[in-house]
Amino acid sequence: MKKNPIQMVQTSVLKHIEGFSVKRVSWLKQKILDEGIWTKPLALDEKHNLVLDGQHRMEVAISLGLKFVPAIKYDYSTIKVWSLRKTYSFNWSEVVKYVLSGSIYPYKTVKHDFGPSFPSCKYLLSELKS
Repeated sequence: MKKNPIQMVQTSVLKHIEGFSVKRVSWLKQKILDEGIWTKPLALDEKHNLVLDGQHRMEVAISLGLKFVPAIKYDYSTIKVWSLRKTYSFNWSEVVKYVLSGSIYPYKTVKHDFGPSFPSCKYLLSELKS
């Protein structure tokens, strides 16, 4: 039997690595409320809880008052990372250093490759509140 890689992580420990769109957060929040379920885990760096994928879902979780979010933690050194902006060049360790120094990258700057099999999930919002 394969182990489920999804684990529950407290929203209070999550850290953005880049900005986000307020408009997208609003749209996603309404979508999640309409469906009543959380269907995609966040992707996190296992050492620092940096949100590698899911900046908007992190903001939705905070605005909904969710205590936990489903997440998959990765050894960041094993993830391919690149910039979507020509003015930025970095590797995973530079991203960590930059974010832990108190800065975040602009929206749509950092891109990651988690492979072809990023799982979905299905949690009722009530399950994530306590």
